[in-house]
Amino acid sequence: MQLTKETELPEKFDTYIKPWFEHNMAFGFWMLSDGTSLHYRYAHHNEAKSVIVISSGRVECAAKYAELIYDLHQNGHSVFIHDHRGQGLSTRLKENPQLGYINDFNTYVSDFNHIIDNVLFPILDDKYLKASQKKSNSPAIMLQQTYPPLHLLCHSMGSAVGALLVRARPKLFSKAVFCSPMFGITPPLPPWIMTTLVRLGVVFNKLRGKKTSYFFGHDDYMPTAFYKNRLMSSKVRYDIFRKTYAQQPELQLGGVTYEWLYASLVAMKEIRQQASKITVPCIILYSGADTVVANEEIEQVINDIKGCESTLIPEALHELFFEKDKFRVPALTKILSYYSTP
Repeated sequence: MQLTKETELPEKFDTYIKPWFEHNMAFGFWMLSDGTSLHYRYAHHNEAKSVIVISSGRVECAAKYAELIYDLHQNGHSVFIHDHRGQGLSTRLKENPQLGYINDFNTYVSDFNHIIDNVLFPILDDKYLKASQKKSNSPAIMLQQTYPPLHLLCHSMGSAVGALLVRARPKLFSKAVFCSPMFGITPPLPPWIMTTLVRLGVVFNKLRGKKTSYFFGHDDYMPTAFYKNRLMSSKVRYDIFRKTYAQQPELQLGGVTYEWLYASLVAMKEIRQQASKITVPCIILYSGADTVVANEEIEQVINDIKGCESTLIPEALHELFFEKDKFRVPALTKILSYYSTP
C-alpha cells in the first residue's frame, strides 16, 4: 500500500502531487437547470479496482484533496470529486461569496445525483463501454458488467450528504465509507440555546426580506493559527491546506449562516431517525478527540445501520484524511482494504 508520508510532503507536494493534480486530472463544470455550476475533477486509472466518488466536507473542495486523490490513484483506483454548491469553484449562492449557505441539504443530494448521472456515468461510458464493445463486437453490453464498482467516500458534512444519497439510491454504490460523519455536531452553546437562536435567526432573516447572515460569532474566511485549530494535528498538512487557500482566494469560504445551520439540524435529525433504512454495505470511521462532530450521535447511527462496521481512532482530530501519519495511515489502510474486499 502506497501512502504519502508527512516527511515527504514539504517537497513532494509542490514538485509532484500538485502538478499531477493540476495536469493529470480531467476537470470541468456542469451547469444545472437553476444556473448553478458544479466544478468536478476525475482521475482515471487504466486498471482501476474501483471508482471512488468523494463527498467532501463543508469549506472543502477538490483542490484540498490533492494528496488524498493522489494516494487513492496510486493504490489502483479512479477518483471522482465535485465541489458542493456554495463552495470551492462551484457557484456561490449569495452576493457575499464567503457566506456558508444552503436552504435544504436535499439540494446537495440533488446536485450529487445530477453530476453522477450527467458527468460521471458518461465519462465511464467513454472509458469502459466503448472499449468493451470493441472487444466483443456487441453493442448490447450491460453497463454494470463493464464498470469497476462504484464506492462512496465521505467526510464530515459530505457524510450527511452521502447518507441521504445512499438512502435515496441504495443500489448506486457497492460500498460506502463515512469518515468523521456529521450526524450530530458539537455546538458552541447548549443545544437548546443554539437551536432557539438558529430558528430565531432564520425567522428574522425572512422578515427582513429573505436575506441571510452569519450565525452568531461567524464571519468571512480567516485562517486560524495551527495551535488553535480543531481540524488536524499534522502541521505539515495544515500548512498545505492554508497555503492552497491563500494561493487561490476563490476557494475561501467563511462561517455558516443561520439557514445552513437550520438545514443541517434538519438533515442530521432525519439521518438519525432513518439510519435503519440505509442498506448499502458501509463502514464508519470516527475520531476519539473530535470536537467538531458529536461521537454520541455517530454511535447511535452505527447501532441503527444493520451490519455497519465501525472503527474509532483514539486521539485523532476531525480530519482523518489530513491527520498525522499515525492516525491517517490506519484510517486509509482500513478504507482501502475494505474497498478491495469482495
